[in-house]
Amino acid sequence: MVAEATCLCLSFRNILKIGNLQGFQALRKLCLDNNIIKSIDNLDHLVNLTWLDLSFNCISAINGLEKLEHLSDLSLFNNLIDEIQGLDHCRKLQCLSLGNNNIVALDSIVKLRCFKNLQLLNLEGNPVSKEGEYRMYVLAYLNDLTYLDYSMVVKTETVAAREQYQDELLDVEEKEALEEEKAARENAASKHTAKLRAANLAVVETIFDDMFAEDTEMTKLKHLPGISDIVNSFQSEVESASDLFLQTGLVKDQQKSREIQLFETAVHNLRVQYASESVNMIETFGRSKKRSLRELASQSHVEQDDLDHLRVSLTNLSSALMDLEMRQVEQFEDLMGKFENKFSEIKISCLEGQQSYFRIVEEHENNYTRDLMQLVNELLEKASKEELPGDIPDEASSLLIDRDTCMNAITGSHDIHVGRLYKFEDEVKNNEETLCKRTIRNYREDEHTRSRNRIVELKAFEDACLNELMDMVSREVDDDVDGDPE
Repeated sequence: MVAEATCLCLSFRNILKIGNLQGFQALRKLCLDNNIIKSIDNLDHLVNLTWLDLSFNCISAINGLEKLEHLSDLSLFNNLIDEIQGLDHCRKLQCLSLGNNNIVALDSIVKLRCFKNLQLLNLEGNPVSKEGEYRMYVLAYLNDLTYLDYSMVVKTETVAAREQYQDELLDVEEKEALEEEKAARENAASKHTAKLRAANLAVVETIFDDMFAEDTEMTKLKHLPGISDIVNSFQSEVESASDLFLQTGLVKDQQKSREIQLFETAVHNLRVQYASESVNMIETFGRSKKRSLRELASQSHVEQDDLDHLRVSLTNLSSALMDLEMRQVEQFEDLMGKFENKFSEIKISCLEGQQSYFRIVEEHENNYTRDLMQLVNELLEKASKEELPGDIPDEASSLLIDRDTCMNAITGSHDIHVGRLYKFEDEVKNNEETLCKRTIRNYREDEHTRSRNRIVELKAFEDACLNELMDMVSREVDDDVDGDPE
């Protein structure tokens, strides 16, 4: 079947454009060599590909491979490619054949250093391979290669190549180390942000900058002498409050995780217990049924009445299994009620902490506004006495001409900050409420689905057993009919 195919060979088919591969998601090996393909398209959905052969085509650029992160063997031999590019996401490459193309630049080989698993490289037949220092250059920069252009790499070659290009390599390796360090920092920051977002604490990372993000009045006030000290002090106070809020918030998030873990463990144990009881009851009935049917099979004739005791046993079993399911539902509800109470208590504690945090930040903002007004009043007084510093910016001088303009700017800035704070507070509160409701709702929905499926399963089991008993009588009747002479 198409959906299960892992290998597909479409060589020598005069294919002009890659297409019609929908449904082949399981493909691991795809051969499209010896066709007339001009561009690499329509492969994004083949995310399981490890082997791709596009040799002997008319491809001029490497692209369209961004989703093929598992690709380990790629052949683009004998095409029209003039630049090594478009391979950044194929970090698992082990074998790369780019022979017989139009690659000219020797320094483009450096781009292949990011492929730490690359063992085989073929560039023979490109203009670059005719350079005098080609082999030494490649081995210096790609010192983990095992094969280069159909020949095995000898360790002494690699050592000699690295010695020859040691100065250039030092520069490249230093640059790579800096890039790796930067990438590691960005990755760590991204994980930290994701962790805070999951804990509904992401607001602490940007709250100060976000207050000023839409503060159009600050463009007027920022030129005032002495304002930077007030802003820096405000920022420091907000960061201190945010750090404290973050610490307590992470503790509460751990409490949530622990309650979830305890609840899920208790539910799992409940499921295992009742599943074991159900299995034992069904197996006991199965053994009894088998003995009875074996005894009935030895009789010359089976009547409906002969099966009554099995029907009664089956009815009793079905009733017992249903009672077991109802008890399981009741015990789940008990567990769910306790979990919901504890989880809601943590939620309330989180909401209280959030409210306290935003009030503290709001208080710091009020103090900032008060200090800003005091600064402006002092500057206005100096302006009236023509005592302003001679190097004061023109924008500040223009602002300090009119008191109302200054005060309106400060009031407008304050209103923007407080408005943003209230907006963030509402968002964080809604997130907390939503998280709690979604968590509880998901557990209840899962239990409802499980119980519904279980009841359907029990009904199907009972019907199947009854049909089995009816079939036995039917076979007896059929045998009688077949044996009765006309």
